[in-house]
Amino acid sequence: MINILKALGDSHRQNILKLLAQREMGACEIIQAIGLSQPAIAHHLKILKQAGLINSEKEGKIVFYSLKKDGCKEFLDQIKSFLEDLSCFSCTPPKPSPLRQNPNLCTELCFDPEVCETELHGKR
Repeated sequence: MINILKALGDSHRQNILKLLAQREMGACEIIQAIGLSQPAIAHHLKILKQAGLINSEKEGKIVFYSLKKDGCKEFLDQIKSFLEDLSCFSCTPPKPSPLRQNPNLCTELCFDPEVCETELHGKR
């Protein structure tokens, strides 16, 4: 699922998938439609293929690319299962933190109380 999410995280790859959902295409057609260089398109196609989202079929000297529908369905099933595991579709709220009952829990877990008192932010 991680490889698929990474593959879907790029707008060019999303556009390639949208094109391939309509019809199979050769690399030159994709290059013309997307407007990127051949090496860039080759890179994006490689990532999409490794993620299991597209097929390639060589006919003579030409390689045709198409959407791998079973790969997309499998990803959809994985996402659905993941969201269900997170209880996103449940009406019940998550269980409260034990820290609500025991404000000294941070210290008991050998953390500086400031860890629990400070809102954590990612680096920018």
